[in-house]
Amino acid sequence: MIVRVEKSAEIFRIDKAGERHLNIYKGCPIGCPFCYWQADPSWNGYLYVYSDVRERLEAEIGSVPPSSLIRLSYGPLEKEWRLARSCISLLLEHGMRLIISSDYPEILDDIGMLSSHKEQVKVIIELSKFKAMDEFNRSGSNMYFDIANELRRNGIDVSATVSPVLPGITDVEEIARHLPSIPVHISLLDVRPGTLWGENTLSYVRDNYPELYQDYLAISESGRDPYYESLYEKYKDGKGQIRTDLPFYDTRPKGNADAIR
Repeated sequence: MIVRVEKSAEIFRIDKAGERHLNIYKGCPIGCPFCYWQADPSWNGYLYVYSDVRERLEAEIGSVPPSSLIRLSYGPLEKEWRLARSCISLLLEHGMRLIISSDYPEILDDIGMLSSHKEQVKVIIELSKFKAMDEFNRSGSNMYFDIANELRRNGIDVSATVSPVLPGITDVEEIARHLPSIPVHISLLDVRPGTLWGENTLSYVRDNYPELYQDYLAISESGRDPYYESLYEKYKDGKGQIRTDLPFYDTRPKGNADAIR
């Protein structure tokens, strides 16, 4: 991955639901084949760090309405730059409510800060990663489960997402059993023909899980996943640990061009 250090054109991105996202990092080294972001050419092969975000946030935070909900992420460059920690500290001091996405263990370094402001903080951890789920299926855990459970033990509001459900790989009910008291939110796999992420997912499954390839091909052709549908019917009332909604705004792109957000 090529790291690009840049100044931020704007520190907040407003999504289609009107929610503020603090631009600290951009990019992901994991490269999930089902990720919509891969349709953005600037996403592939690059990691971006916006080095001035803390200074700009300090200058502009007075214009943000009090108690606003801010979304931000710990990125793969957090260990070196510590910009998420610095921005979170400032936002919490100003009474902002935070939804933090984190797939990186650096968040555990800040567990004291987060737990002391737990009424302002929610953390979301994504679990649908092929190699990480292979590890979970072999051993009953992986880094992401460990992070989620440690945050929860410290009183922090945590949700896990299995987005998307990967048939034959993500046993959602088994996942939930290993995340006691943590809601697990699920979504349907999108492998529509003609989409970059659909084609890449089918290629990945064919090469790495050949025994599942026909199942994934059938999902692509029909747009239906029997396993996900069975989970949806069982848990659609939203009263249990497994939830059929996502704890953030998300919309399925119409196609490759629409995925560039």
